[in-house]
Order: sequence, then structure tokens, then C-alpha cells
Amino acid sequence: MSYPPRQNIDDDPAFVRRIMADYGFALLVVEGLHATQLPLLWRDEGPEGTLYGHLARNNPICDHLDGGAALAVFSGPHGYVSAQLYDDPTVHVPTWNYASVQLRGRLQSLPDEHVLPHLNDMTQAYEGPDGWAVADAKAYVAALQNGIRAFRLVVETCQPLRKMSAKAGPAMQKRIIDAARMRGEHAFADEMTRIMKKETP
Repeated sequence: MSYPPRQNIDDDPAFVRRIMADYGFALLVVEGLHATQLPLLWRDEGPEGTLYGHLARNNPICDHLDGGAALAVFSGPHGYVSAQLYDDPTVHVPTWNYASVQLRGRLQSLPDEHVLPHLNDMTQAYEGPDGWAVADAKAYVAALQNGIRAFRLVVETCQPLRKMSAKAGPAMQKRIIDAARMRGEHAFADEMTRIMKKETP
């Protein structure tokens, strides 16, 4: 039996890119179980894409930036599903629905002159064209640059997961969505709604 189950894998490129864009604050893990949480930007470079990020120079992960293996995890919407929402709760147990993208590859350090352009790209991704820009604090950012290392993760494999009760009937899916909205979990409810629209004519 393979894991994860095939029905929980969604390799639609649009899904993968949406999760990475909307939930860009990822978990980066390297050998030795060193981990850090940080924003990562995906670029359509190379066969499987490339992620760009930056770290404080004293972060232990910097010791792995010269070809070290790494895993980046983007966690999307998720939510609890009570067994009471099934058609027959006596033959089911609660579960947890979720969407995530896991990418594995090799880390590469970028030259120091790439730090500022990377910070500009990262800022524009979240501020937009009319928001705060690195140029608004040019001197302050320049003073910080020596303490920052920019890097890229050259992606080798991508595992996109969307466990969202895809096999449940429309009535049960609606119950899950309604329960999520009552709890204020609208992102999770919206993801479930996408499943319904994708699989229901």
C-alpha cells in the first residue's frame, strides 16, 4: 500500500502554486533536524522550480547552504472533521483535513550581492507595488545586510497533498463546510468548496 494514498495527491500546478503563494511562510528542515520557519518565494526555474529565501548568518541552517539536502513544507488550510458529520458516526472516527505542499531539494548559497535584490523581491511579493519598499529604509537595510545570507532551494521533488474528504458525498461535504464556517475557519471551508466544484458537475 502506497503512502500517501493517491486520492490525497493533487499534482495540479495551479494548486501547488496557489498554496505556496497564499501560505508562503514555510517550514525549512535540513539534516540533523535543524528547522526554521521563514517566507519562501517560488520561481519557475529549473525542471521542478526553485525556492528563494534568506536567513540570519548565525542560523545553524547556514551551515547547509552548500549543497545540503532540505525539505520545505508549505501548510495550507486545514481543519478538524468530527465523526458526527459522517452519514453513520458509529462506523467512522474523526479525522483532520488539510492541504500542503512538500518540496525536497538541495540548498545553494547566493553571493552577497544577491541579498538586496532578493529582499526587494520578497518585499514586493507581500507589500505590492504601492506598499513599503526597501528603498524607504535604504540606510537601515544596508546596515542589516551583512547579517543576512540569501539562498535558493533547487527543487528535485514535489509532493502536493490535499486531503479534503474528496470521496465523501456532496451532502457530507456540505456538512463539513458548514461546520467549518460556524467555527470561523473560512479558508478551510473555501478549500473544501473548491473540491466540490472540481468534482461535482
